[in-house]
Amino acid sequence: MAKGVKHPSPLRIDIGFDEALERFIRTKPSEVEALIKRGKKTKPPGTKRKRRASGGSSQSDSVVDLRRRRMRKRNTGR
Repeated sequence: MAKGVKHPSPLRIDIGFDEALERFIRTKPSEVEALIKRGKKTKPPGTKRKRRASGGSSQSDSVVDLRRRRMRKRNTGR
């Protein structure tokens, strides 16, 4: 390894060895394989949410209108 390379901190789990071993034994390989396959599937298009515009009531406001509104708020408080 090169000098100055930071290593990630070790994984710390707040669980007893007996409980961890018991959970490991209870897992079914077929379930794990099914979860892996499901995770590798491509997601259908359109699943991402579109972000809403922030700050304005509509996207059609021009920059000049937004600037006027800001100036009016600054000068009159409305």
